[in-house]
Amino acid sequence: MTQDTVNIGSEGNIDAKRRKNLSAHEKWQIFLETTAKDAPVGEILRRNGLYSSDLTKIRKQVESGALQELGRKKYSKKPYQISRDEYDKIKAELTAKEKALAQMSEEYLILKKRTD
Repeated sequence: MTQDTVNIGSEGNIDAKRRKNLSAHEKWQIFLETTAKDAPVGEILRRNGLYSSDLTKIRKQVESGALQELGRKKYSKKPYQISRDEYDKIKAELTAKEKALAQMSEEYLILKKRTD
């Protein structure tokens, strides 16, 4: 996809430039071609209608994308957040269950003593 721009100089000259809007895949291909050993960088840039500053931008984008992707923790658990009221409710329920379990343990021990 190209975008045409027209610049009108101070003397009335019309200077038409074509600016390329490259897809991510195209940028990646250019990056791979230019990073190959003994790659003719100038030729690759001319073929794609780019300047060395465009290649610098592409390299920075590749680096930032790689760092962002490598910095993600895909398999880590995300912190689960709940409200304070919900936390208090769950805590009270846990306390009640612990008391019930302790009481059932006492009753079990009493029954076990009676059967022995």
